[in-house]
Amino acid sequence: MKKFLMLLLLILFFSAVIISRSSASESSVISDDIREKERKITENISEQVEKQMQRVTDPAAEKKLSEVTAKIKPHMGRELKYEVRMIKRDDPHAFSLPGGLTYITTGMLDFLRSDHELSAVLAREFTHSDLSHWLIQSSRNEKIDFKKMAEVAAATQSGKVAGNMVRTYLNRAVINFYDIDLEKETDLRALEIMQKAGYNNVGLLTYIERMRIERLKQLYVRGIDIRYKSGFKPLETVLDTMKFLRPKDDDRKPTDPVQTDMIQANTDMEERVSAVLAYFKENNIEIKRKYVLNVLIPNVKEGSDESILTLDETVIMRRTGPDGSPVSFEVYKERLNRDLQLETPQYDIQIQNVNGTAALLLSGRPLIYEKDIPDGSDGLSHIREKIVKALTDARRENFLTDYYE
Repeated sequence: MKKFLMLLLLILFFSAVIISRSSASESSVISDDIREKERKITENISEQVEKQMQRVTDPAAEKKLSEVTAKIKPHMGRELKYEVRMIKRDDPHAFSLPGGLTYITTGMLDFLRSDHELSAVLAREFTHSDLSHWLIQSSRNEKIDFKKMAEVAAATQSGKVAGNMVRTYLNRAVINFYDIDLEKETDLRALEIMQKAGYNNVGLLTYIERMRIERLKQLYVRGIDIRYKSGFKPLETVLDTMKFLRPKDDDRKPTDPVQTDMIQANTDMEERVSAVLAYFKENNIEIKRKYVLNVLIPNVKEGSDESILTLDETVIMRRTGPDGSPVSFEVYKERLNRDLQLETPQYDIQIQNVNGTAALLLSGRPLIYEKDIPDGSDGLSHIREKIVKALTDARRENFLTDYYE
């Protein structure tokens, strides 16, 4: 009888997570039960994670993570204990546990270009927890029946996670190779959460695009050839294995993320990028990547004998001597920041005759007229060449990105 009741409970549990919550009264009862089990699983797995991975204490970084978390939490579906902890690893990675706890590597914090990209990472990891993707993915990978699920429930009730279930969870879910439908669901939910939290959700697009490049680097530049072996010290190798997973053999399940080699991983990333681009198109959101990547940023450096206008590291114009241009460099700085985007085609950076004088145009708007070129600067053609160089340099990191799509 006891086994039957446990089986019935798990059927309700599983149905509630994967299908839907049929009513408010039913979901409130089930969600409390789920939350307690997730909390215990999280406590036990996190304890083991931190035994084998160095946790980092950095007040400034922790403050930033707490601020971003505080903005995201109100927009999550379930009231889990959303928290972020740092671990020391050079490679960029983040993974979440069932109860809302997310680990982020120091390499990921170095990799991210802005709070907008950071919010994308946290919104995604919180969403994986919020939607119980750990349970859905584990059930697909291992074809976990309700007997095994009962084993998890019984273990968590006693405060200890069974060893084989820890291995399963870490090898599959912590690595975060979720099936593409779960990843796309997470991306689309994260886009909405970021916007509600006040962040530029283009940061999710740039994050995915750049991670795609990072995965290629890990395979080709570092020559990584890590093979997955079921049940072997997952806590010690989970982040290394994340870099690229190779199948143990060809007898593998079609939904098993451990089959993901370089080609499949990048195919999934391409599909995710396409889905995010479609979201922006459907919602009439203009994509301006520079503001979340902090590139193509104009700056004015004033000196006693010389003033310089730069785009990132490229000098665009310089002014020498006490007498300068009738138009301040600050005006050109504002125009460059507004009119030059990573998505700007080179043919939209052109010299034309405007009202009887030559002018350099950015997307149809004048940047500078020939008559206003300051002493010490070359002509319009030279200024255009420097702008094109800065644009090319800024795009070089994401060489797979189609900026005109």
